[in-house]
Amino acid sequence: MSAATQSKQPAEIMREKLGQYLGPFTAKNAVQMGAKQAAGMDAEHITRTEVPALLDVLGPTLRTLLGKATAEKVVDEIRKELAL
Repeated sequence: MSAATQSKQPAEIMREKLGQYLGPFTAKNAVQMGAKQAAGMDAEHITRTEVPALLDVLGPTLRTLLGKATAEKVVDEIRKELAL
């Protein structure tokens, strides 16, 4: 995990990565709705501990929108960026 990554919240990192594939608005909404569903909280309060559950919640939607291979790629990128 880089120094720049350490200063960012997990939700911000997820929005940036997903935004490359879904666009910033859709990525922001996906992370927010997923955080509510996975952890019952706003995305800004998500910690690295809750990220795996959030990725599990987002998985079906990402596979539908991006295809299985690309969805797995972006999830792997998020996990790598957050050192999970």
